[in-house]
Amino acid sequence: MIRPRPYLSWSQLTLFESSPERYLDVYINKKRIFINRGMALGKEIADALENGEVTGDPIKDLVISQIPKFEIIEAELEATLKLGKTEIPLYGKADTAKKNLTAFKEYKTGQTSWSQKQVDNHGQITFYCTIIRARTGKIPQDIELVYIPTKRLPDGIVELTGDMYRIKTSRTLMDVLKMEVRIKKAWEAIGKMCEEELL
Repeated sequence: MIRPRPYLSWSQLTLFESSPERYLDVYINKKRIFINRGMALGKEIADALENGEVTGDPIKDLVISQIPKFEIIEAELEATLKLGKTEIPLYGKADTAKKNLTAFKEYKTGQTSWSQKQVDNHGQITFYCTIIRARTGKIPQDIELVYIPTKRLPDGIVELTGDMYRIKTSRTLMDVLKMEVRIKKAWEAIGKMCEEELL
């Protein structure tokens, strides 16, 4: 089956599950995704971390210097998930991870705070655990979401508050198996949709 990407990522999975029509627009019809100021700030922080550069903004640079990191920044995660006769290439990019993939952290900026329950149920973390298990045979036990709050100023500019919250979490084999079901369902449905579009 032909698909717009030779792998399945978390962004593809969630977009397809929430709106197959929007998935079609973005991945097949190549319509651009709107980036808001909050997303732009998150990307600026990620780029500064990856490149080890300062932004020139004292609050940003102070927060960035305090963000916990492992050996790899922007760790590419790749594996082939084998489910019976079905093989599904998976791809993700953890914000930071140990070289042996026994631990990783995700950074989240934004104005909406994260609760322990939200972190424990966050599918992106489960998706990354699924890739790592497919690659190493083990589920990482050292996982953390680092929440970096932002605020919107009266002029619409979004900036960091200077705070940071670290929330530890874990995933079970059952969590990963449930994610595998979601992955297989989406992968097959994307293939079917692409075939129908090309007919």
